[in-house]
Amino acid sequence: MPTRAETAASASDRLLELVRRLELQEGFSDVVASLLAGHAATLDGVWGSSCALVAAALAAHAPAPLVVVCPTADDADELVDDLGLFTKITPERFPAWETLPGERVLHDDVAGDRTRLLKALLARDPPKLVVTNIQALLQPVPERRRLAALTRTIRVGEEIDLRDLMKWLVDNGFHATSAVELPGEVSLRGGILDVFASDWFDPVRIEFFGDQVESIRRRPG
Repeated sequence: MPTRAETAASASDRLLELVRRLELQEGFSDVVASLLAGHAATLDGVWGSSCALVAAALAAHAPAPLVVVCPTADDADELVDDLGLFTKITPERFPAWETLPGERVLHDDVAGDRTRLLKALLARDPPKLVVTNIQALLQPVPERRRLAALTRTIRVGEEIDLRDLMKWLVDNGFHATSAVELPGEVSLRGGILDVFASDWFDPVRIEFFGDQVESIRRRPG
């Protein structure tokens, strides 16, 4: 008798096999060729979980990140769940704000998620699959130059004026506090600087010896 784990693995393999079978269907290669050439392509009869199946197949051929746009946030969440059945690629979400612009704060989780993905898309190894919804795409994002201007790289051994660095952080929206607990906060105590950027999962502790960066380590939140 096969074990439960073996049965689950077998079922997973069969679902992954569906992707390979779809790629062999008549017309699928034409769709891929059209998209690679920068033209439109249409697949009829795609609904429900078959949307995830098609996305998984297309992602395997996409030379750049494949962006799947859903009507609503709930549809996007369902698609992400379904994608886990057909591909080993981990999809990234690009969420929409549910609040008005004036209500946004630096430690807003959605703001962090959006910024994190924008930076990832500019990296050398961007995510292969992004799932979003129409509302998220209609909401503004910072220009590349603005995003670069708000990003600062610090390395061990670098000489940095702590007062200038602290001023730069506060001028760019960080909240100075005695102890860092939330994204968007920064704390300076002697030669120890704790920073929690809005797009990070955990704060980072930077230790200085004078003006020299002695160590940088992730501090569990």
